[in-house]
Amino acid sequence: MRGRSPASVIRLLFHEIKSEDLRRRRLLGIVQGAVTGFGSKLVGVLVAFLSVPLTIGYLGPERYGAWVTLGSLLAWLQLTDFGLGNGLTNAMTTAAAQDRPDLVRMHVSNAAFLLSAIAGLTGLVAALLWPFLDWSAIFGLSHAEAKREIGPAVAVALGIHLLGFPLAVTGRVYLAYQEGRIGSYWGMAGNLLGLTALMVVTRTQGGLAWLVFAASGTGLMVNVANAAWVFLRHRPSLLPRLAHVELRSMLALGQAGSQFFLIQIMALVTFQSDNLVISHYAGAARVAEYSLTYSLFGYASLPQTMLFGYLWAAYAEAIARKDIAWVSRTFHLNLGAGIAFSVAAVLFLAAIAQPFIAWWAGGAVVPGAGLIGWMAAWGVINACTNPVACLLAAAGHLRAQLVYSALATALNLALSIHLVQTWGVEGVIAATVISYAIFVCIPILVDAELLMARLRRAG
Repeated sequence: MRGRSPASVIRLLFHEIKSEDLRRRRLLGIVQGAVTGFGSKLVGVLVAFLSVPLTIGYLGPERYGAWVTLGSLLAWLQLTDFGLGNGLTNAMTTAAAQDRPDLVRMHVSNAAFLLSAIAGLTGLVAALLWPFLDWSAIFGLSHAEAKREIGPAVAVALGIHLLGFPLAVTGRVYLAYQEGRIGSYWGMAGNLLGLTALMVVTRTQGGLAWLVFAASGTGLMVNVANAAWVFLRHRPSLLPRLAHVELRSMLALGQAGSQFFLIQIMALVTFQSDNLVISHYAGAARVAEYSLTYSLFGYASLPQTMLFGYLWAAYAEAIARKDIAWVSRTFHLNLGAGIAFSVAAVLFLAAIAQPFIAWWAGGAVVPGAGLIGWMAAWGVINACTNPVACLLAAAGHLRAQLVYSALATALNLALSIHLVQTWGVEGVIAATVISYAIFVCIPILVDAELLMARLRRAG
C-alpha cells in the first residue's frame, strides 16, 4: 500500500473488492476480513473482559460455573447441524468461484430448509425428554438458588439456540463471496448489545435465565437483522425459497457434511467436554479456574482464529480455480507465522497468568502453576494444528483426519476422566496435550503435505 493516500487505504480495506486480478481479490478478501475481524475481536475481548467481573461477581463461583458449563452444553447442540454449515461453505465457495449464482442460490435454500427442519425436530425431542432430566445433578450444583435457576436457564438458552439455527447460512454467504468484513460489523454490533444487556441484568439482579437471555437473546436479534439485510437488500436473489430446493443436491450437501459432522463430534468431545467433566467430578465451582485460564491462553492463537474462516474460503476458491501455488505459499506462511506468534504469546501469558486472572476475577479465582504450564503447551500445539485443519477442511480432505482425530479423542476423554480425579483440573488440559502430541501433531502435518502433492498433480 506504499504511496497510497489514507483515504485510498481505507477504501481498499473496507469497501467492496472489484479487482479483476483473482489473486489480488483473494488476498484483499483475507486482509479485509482480518482487519475488520481484528476490530470485531477487540470488541469481543473488551466485552469478555468486562463481562467476567460482572458475571462472576454477581453469580458467585458455582452459578458462574453453571453459566460456563451451559455454554459448553450449547456447543454440543451445534452437532445437530450434521456438518451442513461446513459442507455449505465449500459448496457455495466453489459455486461462486465458478460464477454459478444459480448453484449458490440452490445451496442456500437447501441448507436453510434442512437447518429449519433439524431445529424443529431437536426442539421436539428436547420437549419429550425434559421431564426426565435432572439439570442440577447434570451440572453438579449444590446451592438451592443455583438448583432453582438452572432449569429455566437451560430452557431459555435452548430456545434461543434453536430459533437462530437456520440463520447460520448468512455467515456462509459472506465467506463464499469473500465479504467477511460485513460479518465482522454485525459481530461487533452483537457483542456491544450483549454487553449492554449483561450490565442491565446484573444491575437489576435478573437471575441466571435473564443473564442467558441477555447474552444469547441479543445475539439472536442481531442475527435476525443481519439475515434480513442480506436476503432482502444485499443479495435478494439468494433469499431461501422452497422453489429453489433440489432434493438430489440436498442429499449431496448432506453427504459432504457427514465427514465434517464426525470431525465436529470429535472436536466437541475434546474441547467442550472439559467443563462438563470438571463440573461433574470436581464441582461447578472449579469450572471458573479452568475456563478463565483456557480463555486467556486462547489469545495465543488469536491471529489464526481470526483468519480461519477467511482462509478457508480463499483456499476453497483457489483450489476450485486450480491456483495451487498460491494455496501452498499461503499455507506455509500461515503455519510458520502462527507458530512463531504462539510461542511468544504463551511465554508472555504464562508470566502474567496468575496475577492477571486473580485481578480479572476479583480475587475469586487463582490458577495453579501446573494448570498454567499445561495451558501454555496446549497453546503451541493448537498453533501447529489449526492452520492445517483449515487447509484440510477447505479441500474436503478429511478421511485420514477422521482416523487420527478419533484416536486422540478417545484417549483424551479417558485421560480427562482419570486425571481430573488424580491431578485436579489441570489433568483435563494435560489429557488434551498428551492425546494430541501422540496422535495428531505429526500425522496432520504429513497429511497436509500429501494433500498438497495430490493437488499439484491434479492441477
